[in-house]
Amino acid sequence: MPDVQAFLSHESACDVLRLLSAGRRGVEGLVRWPESARPLPRDGSCVSSQRDFRGGRIEERLVELGASRCPVELIVPRQEGRSSGRAARFHVWSGTLPARSLVQVCPGLLVSGPELVVIQLCSAQGKLDALLDAHVSAVHAEADLLADLGLDDSPVIDHPLEWERIRRLVAATMVACEFMGTYRLGGAAAPVTYRVRPLMSADSLVCAIAEVGEFQGTRRARRVCGLALEGSASPMETSLALMLTLPIDFGGFGLGHPQLNHALDVSEFRGTLSDRDVVTPDFLWQGEGMGSGVALEYDSDEFHAATGGARLGQDAVRANILASLGYCVLRATPETVRTLSGMTLLASQVAHALGVELVETTPLQDLRRRKLYMQLMPVRERS
Repeated sequence: MPDVQAFLSHESACDVLRLLSAGRRGVEGLVRWPESARPLPRDGSCVSSQRDFRGGRIEERLVELGASRCPVELIVPRQEGRSSGRAARFHVWSGTLPARSLVQVCPGLLVSGPELVVIQLCSAQGKLDALLDAHVSAVHAEADLLADLGLDDSPVIDHPLEWERIRRLVAATMVACEFMGTYRLGGAAAPVTYRVRPLMSADSLVCAIAEVGEFQGTRRARRVCGLALEGSASPMETSLALMLTLPIDFGGFGLGHPQLNHALDVSEFRGTLSDRDVVTPDFLWQGEGMGSGVALEYDSDEFHAATGGARLGQDAVRANILASLGYCVLRATPETVRTLSGMTLLASQVAHALGVELVETTPLQDLRRRKLYMQLMPVRERS
């Protein structure tokens, strides 16, 4: 390995992983480091200053890969030697690096792997002064509005630090779902890439957290393991799944986890109720035995356009097979969930089909539900 290494991390590493896994190069054949769990090198071989960063032409190499986020985020073993600047941002990582948790994309440049990225996102600490100022202004504005309307109601107040904790946890969970799924987000103007291999699994994330040990962010990363779902095929499947299943206190509807795109063996019904051996519903809450449970199909115009228009007809056949076998099959479209009221109706329908009742929410939980909906739902799906 070269004498000086740059260890890309956090959102910057996330961008590179997306580009690599969505492209022809992939990540499967790239060298992984370290061979066994260990800390970052402390002998001065880590890029940890703006001068080192510029001298290594790291920004230029990232642009060649297609990554243009600025500042570039890197991890370093200690506070000493770091320098602030616009080009690079350095995070101290004094904990253990799990075995094979970084990917070498070119000589002198290693990128945090998917599991390590999720842990890093859970450990990130941002400046909160502006957040607190905005909260105070928002509370005053709501109080003034209520007074102008002649209402005696007090504004519903959500402590900004508590919501920020939830927001960051949800953001890390969304990344975990993406990396455990078969799609990759693009940049601001880039399309989503579908039908790619998962970068990690729930089990591999659990193992990585165990190797890091008790370190800043690992407790939140363990929480992500319990919130994330494997097998999502699109951003909207992730958003719907999290909206339906996240805890009530997070703003979700608190339903049980479905299986996403889980293959059901229906070969015994081939030639009678089915024309195939396997059906794969988007969401499946499996009951006791074949034909018992609830399936939810999401019909996305964007997904079908990107993966082939024939999929729309196949989805209809699949839904018919599931229904004929006894499953309760629900359908959702972008129009269904373009508003929070539409999303709430869908959640009520799923809950009814599952034989459960949605929990009655408090004003604070209602406020968080609106915030969560705005965080999860892509703008284009709501417009």
